[in-house]
Amino acid sequence: MIAPVTPIMAGGTGRSGTTVIAGLLNRHPEVRASWPREVKFVNKDGGLLDLTLGIAGHQEKLTFSKLAQKVGHPPRSSFAAFDFGMRNSWWLRTNRMGRASGLHLSWDEVGRDRLLAELSAGLAADPIQAGRDFLAGMIQSQLGHAGEPWWIDTSPPNIANAARFHRFWPEARFIWMVRDGRSTAASVLGERWGPSDPVEAINWWAARMRRAHAGLRLVPAEAVLVLSLEDLVVLDREASYQRVLDFLSLEDYPAMREFFVNSMPAERVALDKWRARVPDPVPFADAYQVAAAALRSDGLEVFPR
Repeated sequence: MIAPVTPIMAGGTGRSGTTVIAGLLNRHPEVRASWPREVKFVNKDGGLLDLTLGIAGHQEKLTFSKLAQKVGHPPRSSFAAFDFGMRNSWWLRTNRMGRASGLHLSWDEVGRDRLLAELSAGLAADPIQAGRDFLAGMIQSQLGHAGEPWWIDTSPPNIANAARFHRFWPEARFIWMVRDGRSTAASVLGERWGPSDPVEAINWWAARMRRAHAGLRLVPAEAVLVLSLEDLVVLDREASYQRVLDFLSLEDYPAMREFFVNSMPAERVALDKWRARVPDPVPFADAYQVAAAALRSDGLEVFPR
């Protein structure tokens, strides 16, 4: 019998503080963060949501085309695609710092293969329940699991996919980490997967903001916490910290408080550091104002307000 666990899906545009919130909550005895912090297999093409809910419309051909390139031939079924991912790119990968990462860090192949077999057997009767059992089983099979009632994942697409995940797991909570768009865009310029042009980076941020708003449209407000990285670390520390506790009905805990005080000092987040990260901050700031105005004109909130 799988004990109850409730996922906390933290996400945003990327480079917006999901790792910070997971590091903070992981210090509380009622919350567990996986290692690695992003399990990858939930939202990715051919992942758990595609497997249990079906691939969304026009993306089906694109998704299976990508999978065919990886496997060398078209996948025989959606489960075959998921199984391939679980044994390959999600199991062992290289992270952005060039280090080995993936589910193998805290899970063994025996446990993985057992849960994959149970998932395959249960899909026909009740795909969503089979998928929930697989995810909960993974959480509880990981090294260091101690029966924590909450589990947090930090994949940035968690918010863009919030409506789908809410359908998959209605009790789930979502933490949307937001950050000044200029800081976010300037930060991704240094990433190998990010845009190299500053204005492109602003557009990258704006597109992901749109996806985040769209993903949350059908999720009940009480299941969502919008949390500003700047507020949490610099501008409104104590109130933001308490909002996190209240959102999950947690009591303050010494190890969590210690991490907040010692590992999240205000100087870690420089509010205008973006100015030094771009070659010409004036057109960069102008591009941000244009993108932010376009979002607001469509009724979409921009942070900071």
